[in-house]
Amino acid sequence: MSEGPPDVILVRAAQSGDAASLGALLERHRARMLALAVGILGHGPQAEDAVQDACLIAVRRVGELRDPSAARAWLLMIVTNACRAQLRRPTMAAPTDANEVLDAPTPDTVERAIEQSALLDWLWTALERLSEPLRLVVILRYFSGADSYEAIAALCGVPVGTVRSRLNAAKANLAEELLSTAAQQHVHPGGLHNRHGLQIAEAMTAFERDGDQRALADAFAPDLGFVMFDRVERSGLENFAAALAHDYDDGLTVRPIRMVTSSDITVLEAWLDSPPENPLHCPPALTQIYHHPNGPTRRLVSHYAPREPRPAPTATQPQPGCRS
Repeated sequence: MSEGPPDVILVRAAQSGDAASLGALLERHRARMLALAVGILGHGPQAEDAVQDACLIAVRRVGELRDPSAARAWLLMIVTNACRAQLRRPTMAAPTDANEVLDAPTPDTVERAIEQSALLDWLWTALERLSEPLRLVVILRYFSGADSYEAIAALCGVPVGTVRSRLNAAKANLAEELLSTAAQQHVHPGGLHNRHGLQIAEAMTAFERDGDQRALADAFAPDLGFVMFDRVERSGLENFAAALAHDYDDGLTVRPIRMVTSSDITVLEAWLDSPPENPLHCPPALTQIYHHPNGPTRRLVSHYAPREPRPAPTATQPQPGCRS
């Protein structure tokens, strides 16, 4: 018989937002979960991966467990699904596709499932303990629309294979961090850290409205490095402001969709409304990464949604001219 509170008590506490109780539940059944994974996949990293996947799914979906007394069967079912996902992959496909495993039990998106969970702060506490490169790929993959390997690779400036390996490492580390931080106090970075996101949003809105570069001074470093539509590395806040002003003067309107902020990274997604007289001025949407370690944004990288096919320009038709 297991020591400590019964599973029913742990599940109900976890569903009320008690991360320590869910951590205790996962620790109690982890050996059995691993044994099941080994029985299906054999000894090796695939079995460990399946258990890690199951832990992440449990964090997201403990609120969906209607019968707390069935916690063990529920966890083993999740492990079984994760193992089946492993078996569906080609044998030589090295890093795992985290999206496939995490979405196996239900069609919910990761973002919606996590945001509806009372354990959100626990997840973000664990995320903050990942290195910046690992945390960035997780945020892009599960909290943004730029979630394809190709889009993440473009935003991070690394090959697709590196994106896959970072996601695999992040998933493994995150499972461990969730367990190790279960009993700690959890503070979502929407407090102190979110000031960076608010500062960026306010600065960009003020500059679009007034065209005064001073509006950007507090949110961006003077030697800001940035990559925009043409994928060329540039530097200098003045150059960045000039590129934005060019598009705003042409009639471009930016409509923010979503902003996700961690301690040193902010991801912003927005619709781009081109001027009516030049509907192909810019792609329809973009995702931007703002890197702000210990202060204002020092680097910004943009990724754009694909343009719709456009007809050949005529002598009177405006040319696409997006710079931002």
